[in-house]
Amino acid sequence: MKKFFAHIADSFAGLIRYLCRVVLLGATLAGLILIAFDLVCYFFDSSDFTVQQITIEVNERVSDAEIIAQAGIAPGANIWLVDMETLGRRLEKHPAIRRVSVQRVPPKRIHIAIEERYPVAFLLNAETGLLHGVDEEGFILPPYIDRSFNRKTLIEQQADIKLVLPSPLMSGRIPKTFAIGEQMNDLQIRGGLRFLKQLHAGAPEFFAEIAEAEWREDENFVLHPRRRIGVVVLRDLLSPDLDKKISAFWKALNKENLRAIYVDARFPDKGFAVLFDESEGQEWKRLYQPDGPYLTGIERRNG
Repeated sequence: MKKFFAHIADSFAGLIRYLCRVVLLGATLAGLILIAFDLVCYFFDSSDFTVQQITIEVNERVSDAEIIAQAGIAPGANIWLVDMETLGRRLEKHPAIRRVSVQRVPPKRIHIAIEERYPVAFLLNAETGLLHGVDEEGFILPPYIDRSFNRKTLIEQQADIKLVLPSPLMSGRIPKTFAIGEQMNDLQIRGGLRFLKQLHAGAPEFFAEIAEAEWREDENFVLHPRRRIGVVVLRDLLSPDLDKKISAFWKALNKENLRAIYVDARFPDKGFAVLFDESEGQEWKRLYQPDGPYLTGIERRNG
């Protein structure tokens, strides 16, 4: 009997020890849960993580104020509760912004990196009289010179003019009205814009001299430089190395101090046909080489 009660006592003591361990483990888990809950509350409710600074990288035309307004981050917002993906999509709705990268920088800063859209040409809105940029994808940008121009500082005016002058005005096939942020649907216009972007990269000296890029009804793409060349007529804008051929031609004109009345570059694989002033005939003949890749038939008199 004594052994029986001793066995009962040992079992009861084991049960007590087990229950104590369970209670201790439960208390520990409860404590950890409470600590985790407090930490979560601290991260999401504490003023230590309130957004107090927004830093912006690589924005030139779009002002900090525009970007902050477009971001729409509520006053007192917690940095951990700001949805970065939604914020990026909201910023990319701005017509002058192509891409955005946003990131949290704890405890109180959000960093925004901007890739802006830049014009390769300008369009005149016939209805409003405003000058809009258009990028190589055909997206219409906000007006660059508008009624606010006279209210800007001299530095801001010079920046506007500096941006507008190096890019041509595009005409022909352009709708009379268009909206900021919309994309041009005309495939020829978009092809011309892509070609201008290609010229900007491959023949920057020539691109800077183009005053107007014109789509004509005969589907020729005509460039009107400010100097040295009267007109350059193009058609096959997808011809390989066309920008390099134009660049080489332009450099030759500058080097030899020559002018061209008319350049037919519609069939670039066969070379450029040039109409020149008779007073420069000998210089052109000296420049012309029958096996050259850029000039052929320079005495041709028609387009």
